[in-house]
Amino acid sequence: MSSIENISEGNFPITFNPYKHHLGFLKEQIEVWKKKGWKEAEQEIKLIGTNLIDIYFGRLTIDEIFGEIHLLAKKNGLTSPIELAHWLDPLEYRKTELSDNSFWVIKQGQDSSRFLHIHPGKYSPFTMRVKATNLKTVIAVKILTGDNIQPDLPVINKIRKEKLKMSPVKGLVEGKGIARLLANFSSM
Repeated sequence: MSSIENISEGNFPITFNPYKHHLGFLKEQIEVWKKKGWKEAEQEIKLIGTNLIDIYFGRLTIDEIFGEIHLLAKKNGLTSPIELAHWLDPLEYRKTELSDNSFWVIKQGQDSSRFLHIHPGKYSPFTMRVKATNLKTVIAVKILTGDNIQPDLPVINKIRKEKLKMSPVKGLVEGKGIARLLANFSSM
């Protein structure tokens, strides 16, 4: 059972998009997408959005993150959107540190049953800030080429143009952008 299935079964009032914010989840999901095929994967990849995002690559699973946030909520009496709003006041968010020293942002969620909206903190340990287009590119490359080859610029640009309807990139710079994400996806 994947982490996303556990989320829907959990009794956590938490909103969290693992497609945008959890590298471990994405690596599991890539294996699922490889079996489903590109058309289905393409629809789910849209959940990543289009902006800059912070993606967590630490050791904590989604369930562990939820467990720690749930304990924080219990300790602070955050049992409803009203209590959360009071706890957040005067700001619209708070940061909390988890057991691995990563920082997470807690905000008011839109859904009253999942009122704790969380995501990794900007520039937090075990978090990297990435362009959504670069993340989508790396995911598509991993789905379509597998792990056996190190994709080069022509392969990456072909996938960007034909599968993602994106413009090509001029180059790959080690430690930056697409190249950095490919390295992180390969290292876990």
